Amino acid sequence: MLRIHYCLLVVMISIIGVLSIAYASEGSDRSYASTEMLVTRAQDLADAERDSAKMEVLVQNILKVHGWVELLDADKQVIHYIGTPLDQSTPEAQRLAEEPEHAPYISSEASFLRKGLLYIYTVKIPVDQLEVSIWDQQSARERDKQIQQYKVLAVLGFILLSTVVIIVYSRWTARKISHPLSTIARGINLLKTGDYTIRLNHKLEGEFLQIGNTLNDMAEKLEEAGALKVRMEKDRQRMLADIAHDLKTPISTLYGYAKALHEGMVKDEVKQQSYLLSIYTKAKRVDALLNTLFDMTQLDHPDYMPDKQVQDLGECMREAILDHFSEMEEKDIQLEVRIPDTEVSCAFDRKQMGRVFSNLLSNAVRYNPAGTRLRVSLETHADGLLLEFADNGIGIPEHLRSVIFDPFVRGDKARSNEGGTGLGLAIAYKIVSLHQGSLQLLGTAEECTIFRIRLPYF
Repeated sequence: MLRIHYCLLVVMISIIGVLSIAYASEGSDRSYASTEMLVTRAQDLADAERDSAKMEVLVQNILKVHGWVELLDADKQVIHYIGTPLDQSTPEAQRLAEEPEHAPYISSEASFLRKGLLYIYTVKIPVDQLEVSIWDQQSARERDKQIQQYKVLAVLGFILLSTVVIIVYSRWTARKISHPLSTIARGINLLKTGDYTIRLNHKLEGEFLQIGNTLNDMAEKLEEAGALKVRMEKDRQRMLADIAHDLKTPISTLYGYAKALHEGMVKDEVKQQSYLLSIYTKAKRVDALLNTLFDMTQLDHPDYMPDKQVQDLGECMREAILDHFSEMEEKDIQLEVRIPDTEVSCAFDRKQMGRVFSNLLSNAVRYNPAGTRLRVSLETHADGLLLEFADNGIGIPEHLRSVIFDPFVRGDKARSNEGGTGLGLAIAYKIVSLHQGSLQLLGTAEECTIFRIRLPYF
């Protein structure tokens, strides 16, 4: 942008310089023109015969350049000289007739009548005085002084106009720079105060436009990061509350039963066994919850990397189905498997991906009624693999679909101690993301719940 401004300044100064030079040249021409005097001719004298004042001026112009006037009669005999001729001994007419190209003067003739008689004026001007005659109205010093005045005016005009242009240009350039800079500085100060909603809508140009766009992008990202931070803080608080809720009931039960047994409040052996079984069950649930929390924390660690190896993904899916096959039989789940018989190789962590498949299968069996149809499919595409776990069961409520992959989200309205931990889908989502894949919840009229996984080959 500044380069363009400098080019404009150079062009404007150059135009002013050209105009100044043109003015000085025009002034010089005017000075010469004002000093120019036309050479007086004999016809001029003949025309001024009856005007004595004009005649006097014309004669003086001739005498100034050392010329002279000859008055001739009808026979071309010299009657009278006005001025001093170059050579009076030789008739001028004879000299011109004999050697006209070598004549030391230029001459002109004009006839006129005076009192009925014919007379002739002959005006003669020396050749060496001809150039002097052209400029004789002013001295050379006066003419040079006038030309010098034009040059001085041209220089002063150039300086004045250049100064005005530079002042206007500097103010214009400063405005072009200071206003965008003040706008950008104001935006940066607002960002420093934590106002990430600021956007620079000022008309910016060149480099300032790039800075403004960069600042807007940074503000947008900071705003998104701030919103994400707020959401993560809310999720953390909710997660802590959910952990406290999930741990409170079993720990309270453990505390109550253990205290009763310790103080000998339960004498009946059958009740003692029942209390011990409850303690074992609740302790097992607390252990499972803590292990799940540990796994989730491990997956969230920035240094964690899945142990990916190239292997058969279809075989891993079949193993997960086999692990839950007895549960499906007990609940009369109608299983439909669409996994290619040929090997489908891709790079994945077998243990972690097995947890994803196991979670999706166990949820489909646990939360759907008997007779539900469950479809498990694997398809190969040019850009990667497509896996689906779909069923036509009770589905997931609409208000939970947008948060289904958040921690401690369950499909039941009341939190049940018999259900899962609410972390399974959150862990599954993280595992798939660590494999550079995606996990989505979809649904159709025939299959109300579809968990779709997309994985790259490597």
